[in-house]
Amino acid sequence: MSKKDKAISVTLNETKVNNQTVTDVLIGKQMIGQVIQDGDRYQAEMASDRAPFAHSKSFDECLQEILSAYHLHKG
Repeated sequence: MSKKDKAISVTLNETKVNNQTVTDVLIGKQMIGQVIQDGDRYQAEMASDRAPFAHSKSFDECLQEILSAYHLHKG
């Protein structure tokens, strides 16, 4: 039998840190990662290791990378 897809609520909280826009990505109340704007580029980092692992010119691509990595490794 196949499982039904669950609707998951993703929340984005945007803040300014040292003149950089930082967007926290939360599922429920758990922060899973951040998208950091660095000039005209964006970098994605997971909350678990705080090291940038994806770079892109698009916010949406970085957000997708965080969500994909989270769902792949959440176990």
